[in-house]
Amino acid sequence: METINKRSNQSGKAMKHSLIKFLIGCTALLLYLGGFSQSNTLKSSSPKAALELSKTYTEKASWFTNMPQYNADSSLFYANKALDILDIKEPLHKTQIFSLQLKKMKNSNRVLSLSKQDSLTEIEWNKVKDFNKEKEDNSMLHFDYLTYWSDIKMAIGDRPAALDLFTKAISILETNKQPETQAKIDLHKGLFYSKYGLPEEKQLSIEKLHSSLQYYEKAGLDKYSTELYMIYAQLVFQHTGKNRDSTNFYYDRLKKLLEEYKKPMAHIWYNNMSSYDLTQQALADGEGVYGKKYEEARQNILQGMDIIETYGFQNTTFYPHFFSLIADVDYHTKNFNAALVNYKKAYELYQAMNDEYYSNALLKSMSDTYKEMGDYENALAYQDQYYTELLQVEKEKNERSLRENELQLGLNAQEKSLSQKQNQQTLLLILLGLSILTLALFYRNFRLKQTSNLKLALANKELNIKNNQNELLLKEIHHRVKNNLELVKSLISLQSAQMEDSATKDAMMASQNRVQSMGIIHQKLYQGENLGSIEMKDYFLNLGEGILDTFNTEDKIKIECAMDNLELDVDTAVPIGLIVNELLTNALKYAFPENRNGTIQISLSKSTPETLTLKVADNGVGKINGLSPKGTGFGSQLIQLLTQQLNGTMLEKVEKGTTVEFQFKIKTAA
Repeated sequence: METINKRSNQSGKAMKHSLIKFLIGCTALLLYLGGFSQSNTLKSSSPKAALELSKTYTEKASWFTNMPQYNADSSLFYANKALDILDIKEPLHKTQIFSLQLKKMKNSNRVLSLSKQDSLTEIEWNKVKDFNKEKEDNSMLHFDYLTYWSDIKMAIGDRPAALDLFTKAISILETNKQPETQAKIDLHKGLFYSKYGLPEEKQLSIEKLHSSLQYYEKAGLDKYSTELYMIYAQLVFQHTGKNRDSTNFYYDRLKKLLEEYKKPMAHIWYNNMSSYDLTQQALADGEGVYGKKYEEARQNILQGMDIIETYGFQNTTFYPHFFSLIADVDYHTKNFNAALVNYKKAYELYQAMNDEYYSNALLKSMSDTYKEMGDYENALAYQDQYYTELLQVEKEKNERSLRENELQLGLNAQEKSLSQKQNQQTLLLILLGLSILTLALFYRNFRLKQTSNLKLALANKELNIKNNQNELLLKEIHHRVKNNLELVKSLISLQSAQMEDSATKDAMMASQNRVQSMGIIHQKLYQGENLGSIEMKDYFLNLGEGILDTFNTEDKIKIECAMDNLELDVDTAVPIGLIVNELLTNALKYAFPENRNGTIQISLSKSTPETLTLKVADNGVGKINGLSPKGTGFGSQLIQLLTQQLNGTMLEKVEKGTTVEFQFKIKTAA
């Protein structure tokens, strides 16, 4: 009976899909015939009339983007008609063409791969950016193209390019103080920060979304339904798992909006997110196998999949995600066989989409499911089956041997007593039992060993993944520190450019060089193989090049590093780098007056396992009699403090220039 009902439901569903497609096809044909007649009539009409007809086609294209009449082919057809009716040579039409082209890409490009969307958007942007640059304000059009392209770059994973495009987009409209424009800027900032920002920037994303929400809710659903959908959806996403009251509040707003807003992808997203959220709630609340939230999540998943299959969105990542979600529900309700089937289906779909991230996640889900089923790995299942069959064969072999002996005993019954036969049978049964027991113990030990090995392999794999993630995180931290130091350096440079006092400018330049010396260290850390140590010779050369560039003395002064490669830990490298920075700065300021040529030599060596010798020497003028001794400024104080920090001593010699030598008591890098 259940099978009959299932077939009946499938048949009804297929009939419903066919009826919808038939009605859409008839509607499209009627609209096309009417549009074709209008198109022939207005081919030679005025630019204004062409714009009006194009607007009509655009409205028809938009009509086909909504349920239940959604039809991607019909929408694309009328979008192309709207573009074709406009004369590309007519200036009045040019802006409209670019605007329609963007709208068409947003509606139809979702069926293409991200890389294809990226290349097509770049082509269109190159057409748009220089059009009518001086005669017409196309800032809003440029903003829309750049933010759309930025979203594609973010989806691909090219975060620097996404940030660059988004920054350009914001700069285009930042001087426009119209409330509608500011609401649009806040909306896009809120969406972008949520995807790009650090965890502490998520709150800023929420603030921007709330700011834009005030304007759009006041303006009304009729005009800004798409914007309101994006805000509600993002706020649901931001609050899920963190603030249940806020999540429910925006779910209610979103659900009410979707009663009128009929874009299929919006309803797919809602069913996807709500089913995930319900599953997490059920877990948090400790619902049992028959929990109501699990069943509600299952219904939402099936609704989302029905929309996908009805309107042809199987190529989106939502489709495999729905399979993984329903597999999660099956898993938590102890329906492991169904969970395994759905996990495998989701895995196959993600593999076809070359989505390695979610494919790998599903492998773990399948592994967990196998564990719950007692099947730690597919290979182990085959091995279990093999040894089960081997045990059965051995048992049958022993039973056959027993029967043969019984027959022989029967033939010799006249020669042997009944008791002897029974003894032999008993002995054979004991031997058979011992054989089976031995084989069973062997099999059990083998299984336990295989299970233990598999668990160990899984644990090692998870540990390796964790270590790789930590290493990437540490590199990202060093990268961000380096970028922040670059920003500080740039700010100091900008501030210095506005100052007229030469002493203050010199102090600012010195600070700039100090920041640079630390920035180079963090750059070496995230670029190198060893995250815990710095190769000092290469570091000194980079530091010297930067300081020579600051003083514009590359042609006059030469910096040499007469030393072998030497790696130091970060805690030692940073103070030594600052000391060398101060000495190089001092030498370039005082040792070579009147643009003299000269050489500065840097060497760092390990004189004992716990002692480092640093030497910085120049062939400049040395100290001049009658002048105040050096060492009373901030730089000299900094050198003294850093030397004390490293348990070091400093010796200065003035002979054919100036030589400063340090002895540091340190620990060598691992």
